[in-house]
Amino acid sequence: MKVTERAQERWDAIVTRFRHACILHRDGKEWESRRIIKEELPPLIKQWMQMLPSGLKEDAKADLRDMFTREQSIVDQGQKLQRLFKETLVKRIIPQVEERIAAKYRSLYVTKMEQQKAKRQEELSGSWVRPSYSDAKKPTTFGFQNGDRRVKLGDVSEMIDALQGADNEILADSILSLDDIVQEMNNAQIDPILKG
Repeated sequence: MKVTERAQERWDAIVTRFRHACILHRDGKEWESRRIIKEELPPLIKQWMQMLPSGLKEDAKADLRDMFTREQSIVDQGQKLQRLFKETLVKRIIPQVEERIAAKYRSLYVTKMEQQKAKRQEELSGSWVRPSYSDAKKPTTFGFQNGDRRVKLGDVSEMIDALQGADNEILADSILSLDDIVQEMNNAQIDPILKG
């Protein structure tokens, strides 16, 4: 007996919504997860069962149980991958990027200081008048802004602290959402790998 295209579409919707409920559960969004499981899935499953030929209804229950187990397993594996990727991002990749940014600012600072020194020497060599300094006009300092924190370019450790002040965990989470990881795992059809 053949399953109709509409029944297959309904099945795909059940799988997608259950997977989303599992991801929400893993992300700590219990209310949203329960809402999908209690409110959305029962009518979808009922409609799907009604579309199946009567000879497939018993097999359909087994298919549902297998799908629930498989999707939970994929989401669990996805969460492990997310943790591994996030750990690599937070401990290795982000610090390297931050160091490269700090090195770039150090280089810009040195270049700017050399330009200012050359300009001062040029001004002093062309003038017989001794330069005067007033408290009213303070020399401009070069720096960068990181949120509410202003950092001078010459203070390398302060620059690095400011860059690392951005929460690396949040950055890693935004790059590696569990939903995206699970979707890619599903697209890669890793079911045989998980079973083996």
